[in-house]
Amino acid sequence: MREDTRELNALGVHEVGSLLGIKLPPKGMARCPLPGHDDSTPSFEVRNEGRHWRCYGCDRNGGAIDLVMAYQGVPFLEAKNWLAKKIGISSSRWSSMPSTHKQQSRISTQSSPVATDATESVPDHELYGELSARAPLLKSGTDYLLGRCLSAEILARFAIGQMPNISLIQDLVFNFGFARVQECGLLTKRSTPTSYWPIFPEGSLLFPYFEADKIAYIQARTILNNEHGGRWRNLNNRRRRLYNADVLTDPAIRRVAICEGAIDVLSATQLGCEAFGLIGVSAKLSNSEIMSLRFKQVDILLDWDQPGEIRASHLRKELAKFGVAATRKSAPRDGSKDVNDFLRNGNAKI
Repeated sequence: MREDTRELNALGVHEVGSLLGIKLPPKGMARCPLPGHDDSTPSFEVRNEGRHWRCYGCDRNGGAIDLVMAYQGVPFLEAKNWLAKKIGISSSRWSSMPSTHKQQSRISTQSSPVATDATESVPDHELYGELSARAPLLKSGTDYLLGRCLSAEILARFAIGQMPNISLIQDLVFNFGFARVQECGLLTKRSTPTSYWPIFPEGSLLFPYFEADKIAYIQARTILNNEHGGRWRNLNNRRRRLYNADVLTDPAIRRVAICEGAIDVLSATQLGCEAFGLIGVSAKLSNSEIMSLRFKQVDILLDWDQPGEIRASHLRKELAKFGVAATRKSAPRDGSKDVNDFLRNGNAKI
């Protein structure tokens, strides 16, 4: 079975495209042909001698079999069987095997990362704004952030807040309706109209993501050690966005830094460099976001650890394809692991 898989994945991506009825180049960039991705500018790359592909827009990648899976929306064995028949090979060992739950989940994960522009609704600026307005920063949150050497001016500029108790969510459901609050991603997956819980824990810090001066996303960070789960919490089933994305489109900003996370963005701004943040080191930039960086001085300030260095190297190459030159800032001599460390170590400027 492994030999069959290797043989099929040795096919060129453009050959498999022809079998699927789509035109792809032997190598280089093309518009993404995958369903659900309206690719206005080329973001689909054929690489590795034509045997692998990656779409930087919808964040999918793979080889020949993966392309069939993604294009037809079928599980692994079905895609493999289809492709084998198309090129005239077959194997009774796997061609009639039923799809397993694990294989079904694999294709659903690859074809629907969390939510995309094509699948999610427009951000509910009104509801997010109401939540932010009624979630002021409390003393516990202020003390935590000041302890990380962030100034009160920076906290006010970025409208950092703090999650109140569940009564606020109850008010939002009463005023806007359960379906609308759920659509915004503010409720847990198991919530129902009669039993619902907020996705953000009480007392967690709230970081509103502004786009064109309107809140398009909210992320939370817990500050209590007894909270279960990760420190950072994201909206349920909403596409993750860039933090402080408005710096991309502001023509007055000529220098911009790419950071890893919201707190590093605040730290870089306080250190004199306007910045935007990725949610996670592996987060991608869309073509339009990369294009908006042209003619700006770009500094890469991802964490100074192994994942950050690897991502920074790949990111420079991704930006260069669109004519964007970026400088990876070297790790500071003081041992700082990220931008906030650099701020807390007493530095005043990047």
